[in-house]
Amino acid sequence: MNKKQLILAWVIVSLISAINTISFAEGLEEHNNSARVINANVGKEFIITLESNRTTGFEWQLSKPLDKNIIQLLNSEYKVGETKLIGSGGKEIWVFKAIGAGKTTISFKYVRPWEKDNPPIKEEFFTIIIQEN
Repeated sequence: MNKKQLILAWVIVSLISAINTISFAEGLEEHNNSARVINANVGKEFIITLESNRTTGFEWQLSKPLDKNIIQLLNSEYKVGETKLIGSGGKEIWVFKAIGAGKTTISFKYVRPWEKDNPPIKEEFFTIIIQEN
């Protein structure tokens, strides 16, 4: 790759990142306080999948501690989208286990981890209802 091609590739990736960041910020209103309900049984696992694009520097994080009497985080991972295009997004997959009966909330924030003073550009909330088998 020559110098001009390298610069062009960098500009394209930068533009894609900027466009993705802008579209996330514009979508903030529709994502705030969008609570969803997940029902599960004690001892069972459940998965929450969130759209993500790590090429922008953003990632999903838990915004509040989990109620460890009701649920446990088993794993979280980022999976690149199937397109494999530079700047394309993927999904963050969060796996939880229902520990005890009850009701709780899982709160996520979409942030750049190094930008400590900036508010999240998106938030997601899930109401979790765990029942005995």
